[in-house]
Amino acid sequence: MDISGVEPHISEFVLKLVGTGIWLSELAADLVESLPDDAYPGEEPGAVILEMLCGTAATVLGSVDPQEVERATELIELARDRIVEHLQLTLEMSRRMHGGDGRLGRTYG
Repeated sequence: MDISGVEPHISEFVLKLVGTGIWLSELAADLVESLPDDAYPGEEPGAVILEMLCGTAATVLGSVDPQEVERATELIELARDRIVEHLQLTLEMSRRMHGGDGRLGRTYG
């Protein structure tokens, strides 16, 4: 998917990141909900599902240089942190522009 003004490798990264995140979240939630109450006595179902997902991912990531996996993780974290930073800045700008009560406030800074 081409996104105007965004380099293709960046849009591909973000689309894969968002799509995978949504899919994994829904999958994990569905799996946790589908487990019988007594499926794993004494264990937290969410932790069991997370362990299963890690085990599955390890079948491919286990053969990859750990530094590559660490770098991929770092890139995900950097993207996440920058998105949060920009959302916070946007919220602050919106509050300045519209005032705290929703009415139009300053139209500068």
